[in-house]
Amino acid sequence: MRNSNTNNWRSTALIAGAILTAGVVTTTSTTDVHADNSQNNAQVSNDQVTYDQVRATADQQLAQLQSANDSKEAQQAADLAQTNAQINQLKASHAALEQEQAGAIAQAQASTAASIEAQTSAANAEYQQQINTQQQNEATQRAANDQQYAQAVSQAAENQQAVADINAQYQKALSDAANTQTSQAQAAANNYNSAVAKENDTYQGKLSAQQATNAENIKNAEASLASATANANKPYEVATTNDVSVTGRVAKPQTDFKVPAYVTKYGIHLEVRGYNGAIPVSDYTYPEFANTYYGEYPDSAVITNKAAESTPHDISEMPLDFQPGLLSYDAKNDHSEKVSADGLTADQVQVLRALALSWENGFRNNVFQNYREFYNVVNKNDGFVNVAPVDLVSTDFTDNIANQVVANRTKYNIDNNSHTVISSGMPAEATYTSVINDATKNLKKNLTSEFNGKTVYTDVNENLTTMQAGTPTLLNYAINLYNSMQGMYYGELVNPTHIGGHAVNLLCAGVRTVGIGFQKLTDEMTAKNGSGVSDRKNPSYAVTFDHVGFNIDHDANLTKEVQNRNVWGTSTVDAQLNTIKTAQYHVNKVPGTKTVTPTATDVQKATASEQQKLADVKAQAQQSLDALASAHQSSLNKLAQQYNDAKAQVKANYDVAVTKAASVRDAALKATGVVGLQAYKA
Repeated sequence: MRNSNTNNWRSTALIAGAILTAGVVTTTSTTDVHADNSQNNAQVSNDQVTYDQVRATADQQLAQLQSANDSKEAQQAADLAQTNAQINQLKASHAALEQEQAGAIAQAQASTAASIEAQTSAANAEYQQQINTQQQNEATQRAANDQQYAQAVSQAAENQQAVADINAQYQKALSDAANTQTSQAQAAANNYNSAVAKENDTYQGKLSAQQATNAENIKNAEASLASATANANKPYEVATTNDVSVTGRVAKPQTDFKVPAYVTKYGIHLEVRGYNGAIPVSDYTYPEFANTYYGEYPDSAVITNKAAESTPHDISEMPLDFQPGLLSYDAKNDHSEKVSADGLTADQVQVLRALALSWENGFRNNVFQNYREFYNVVNKNDGFVNVAPVDLVSTDFTDNIANQVVANRTKYNIDNNSHTVISSGMPAEATYTSVINDATKNLKKNLTSEFNGKTVYTDVNENLTTMQAGTPTLLNYAINLYNSMQGMYYGELVNPTHIGGHAVNLLCAGVRTVGIGFQKLTDEMTAKNGSGVSDRKNPSYAVTFDHVGFNIDHDANLTKEVQNRNVWGTSTVDAQLNTIKTAQYHVNKVPGTKTVTPTATDVQKATASEQQKLADVKAQAQQSLDALASAHQSSLNKLAQQYNDAKAQVKANYDVAVTKAASVRDAALKATGVVGLQAYKA
């Protein structure tokens, strides 16, 4: 029954090429030709030969004649000196002879004076003869040389006009060569200047054409960029998928729950164990919840205030939280699935387990958040004062417990007013505590070993209520269970004298799991007085809530750490809860369009290609100008080289002409017999 039986209660460039111009500078050198004076020491006095037109070569020949004459005179002087040396030698020989003769005379005193005189006379005659011969030879040679020299000088004088003509021709050849050089140099300069001017004109023409082409290309690229920029700045429509929140209909409890003034005034008291007459003191006696069961208590009544907002039409509209207040039922607007006469299916049981689990957690969290004093009173000795509870879970582990409890209750014919305890008429090994202890013995053993030296409290308890339906639908059963739990928890929370045992059991922070069992009642059970079943046409159920948990030495941190371990099994109600949550709130992807106003970054990105094209066109334009300038400069350099080569050839032509003129002159002079005077004095 709605009584509680508990052991311990714990919970992110225009480049313009330089135009070269060239000029020709012609330097003309003038050579002045002078004649030197030449004088013969012995025979030529004041003879002067003047060569007015003879240039450097004639001067050189005359100089050579003078040098030859000087050499001849020097030779004559040398010859004379040699002759004098010979005379002196003869004199010395004569002296020696005289000395010898004197010696001989001295030695041969006997020689006669005639003999001495004869010898002396002969020696003197020989000596004189030698002198005379030498002097005659010298005179003869000088006379011959002088005659030849005089003849050469006379010849030169006689050929003076021929020499002058030859030199005049030579000078004319030089002048002609110079004039030819000047003419050729000027022609080369003219050709060069003409070629440079032509190249400059060609370059300017190409430059102008290329500049025009470049300007057109740049203009087109700029226009393309401007167009792209304008297009990129235009707002545009894009297809979108909009998230549209869909909120399903959820029924709202209709009771305006308030804590009675007397509870606030006199404080909160926990349930006093025991019974008060036939009705346990933990019965939900608060008037607002007295009509939970049809006809169960004298003051109970059918809910008559069937407000539309408090009336669900399907399971998906059942609230998942658990605020105080009751729901109404409208059979005409019930769209839920049917429940057969055989009772709930396994899937339907799981739906009800999912809802009941959500409601139990809703109650625990709502009381902690909004009625903290009730929560703290229950947990004041368990280490959880002002410490939020961990949500309960319904898993394969707890389903096994619940199913075993239901089996045991059925086996021992335990009705909806009796807990799964010994006093209800069942052996100790069949009680809910025995079932839980057997299921958790290994976990308890491990925890005890792990927390050696600390006390490991086992928090187990069982709540019990009845579920029935006037209409055999899943929704009717769910609403009935919801209202029953409202009375069992909120009705006891504000019990006039104390907090009822069902509320205390659920608020225990040490529990972590709940096994929710649905025991189908027999006709005999529903027919009993006090069963609270008002409509026996459809199956009714005793609903058991067997809570299990461990409190580690009344230490909230240690306890919650164990509660959050993966030791409690795998949830078996997530799918059902998610289905209801999705129906109550989900997001639909709805296709649509939206207008996008491009940002500066968008425009920049959209026009990046056109901007690059413009930059490339400008770069190509500059490259084309650079190429023209480079080619132009190369042409100018080539023309300059050709001009330098032409000037070098003109100079070479001039040098050849000068050399030829000199050769012709020398040959002509030689033909006239004008040779060096030294040849005649050799």
